[in-house]
Amino acid sequence: MCHQARLLLKSVTSTNPKHGPGWIAAARVEEFAGKIARKTIKAGCEACPDNEDVWLEGARLQTPENAKTVLANAIRNLPTSVKIWLRAAELETTNASKKVVLRRALEFVPNSVKLWKTAIELEGVEDALIMLGRAVECVPHSVDMWLALARLETYENAQKVLNRAREAIPTEPAIWITASKLEEAQGKPHMVDKIIEMAISSLRQFQAREPTL
Repeated sequence: MCHQARLLLKSVTSTNPKHGPGWIAAARVEEFAGKIARKTIKAGCEACPDNEDVWLEGARLQTPENAKTVLANAIRNLPTSVKIWLRAAELETTNASKKVVLRRALEFVPNSVKLWKTAIELEGVEDALIMLGRAVECVPHSVDMWLALARLETYENAQKVLNRAREAIPTEPAIWITASKLEEAQGKPHMVDKIIEMAISSLRQFQAREPTL
C-alpha cells in the first residue's frame, strides 16, 4: 500500500512540483513507512518556498534545533507568515528568547492581533502597558486590545483609552459596557446613565447609516 502511494505521490510531485499538499502527503507516506521523510519535505520546501504549510511540515519532521533553521529559512521566504513566526516562538525554550522572536515578528506583521496577544501574554504589567499602547495603534479594530489596555490603566487613563476605543469602534457594545462599569466602580451612577444614553444614541446613529439591502 505504501509503495503504491509512494509511486502515486512521486508522480504528483514530479508533474506538479509547485503543489504544496503533494509534498506534504509524500513526506507523510515516507514517515508512515518508517523511512526518513526529511529529504522529501526538503525538496518540497525548495519547490514551494511560498507555501507556509510545507515549511511547517519541514520543521515538524526535524529535531527542535534543526527546526529552528528550517523556520529561519521559511521566514526569509515568507516574512509575513503569522503561523511560521508563532511556531518559531514556540520552539524557543525561554520567555526571553520567545519575546525576541515575537517582537521581531511584529516588525514584519504589525497588524496581527494573534502576534500581539501572544507577545503581550509574556510581558509583565509595565511592558504589557507599553505594548498594548502600541497594539491599539496597529490593530485599532481589536476590542480585546482596547479592553486589556483599559484594565491596566489608572481610572483617568482608562477613561481616555475607552474614549479612543469608542472613536475607533463606535458600534462595539463591550466598550460602552466597560466604560459604564468603570464609572460604576468609582461610585458615579450619574455617569453610568450618561454613558448608556450615549451608547444608545451612537448605536442608533450608526445603524441608521447602514445601507438597506
